[in-house]
Amino acid sequence: MPDIKIISKLVDIELEKLHVQYVPVVTPLELWNHDMSLINSPHVELLKIIYANGFNWPLIMKSRFVQVRQHRAIMGLDQWTDEKIQEHIKQRWKIYKSLSKYQFVPKMSRGKPVIVLKKPFWTTRFGFKADWLGGWEIWDGMRRCSAQHFIGRKTIKGYFAEDTKPGSKDRGKFGKKLEKVEGVWSD
Repeated sequence: MPDIKIISKLVDIELEKLHVQYVPVVTPLELWNHDMSLINSPHVELLKIIYANGFNWPLIMKSRFVQVRQHRAIMGLDQWTDEKIQEHIKQRWKIYKSLSKYQFVPKMSRGKPVIVLKKPFWTTRFGFKADWLGGWEIWDGMRRCSAQHFIGRKTIKGYFAEDTKPGSKDRGKFGKKLEKVEGVWSD
């Protein structure tokens, strides 16, 4: 059984209401300023840096976006090498350029619209609660959402979804992905 199920038709989703997915231990809250909103995210900040300075790698490598990825590597997600981070950043810029020119391009998004959870996954599945965690959470389409916001658009086409196993503590897709990260699954 998948972790989520779609519960809406394709709709326009307001970007200012979106939040980036929080994962305990993996998400360095101090770099996020305890604010998981899309509009204040390192993702949008990265696009601003590149737009203003081009691919100035020394500047980009000091960004919160890169620091978040480097934190992931330290926590055990060792695929986040500096080379992988740079490749990932180039892809993000490519998506921004495409969306700024053509809006939604199925080829760039694997033909899938954005998917948003009305309640954060870590809250519904594992009971995690915090004052700063709330709002609609991006499940799939973070790059497109951040690009759309940076472009100045107010909405993005997407689906709303919900957790298929609320309260179950089933690790789902995160079980394998986070198996090397210590402390994520501690109660």
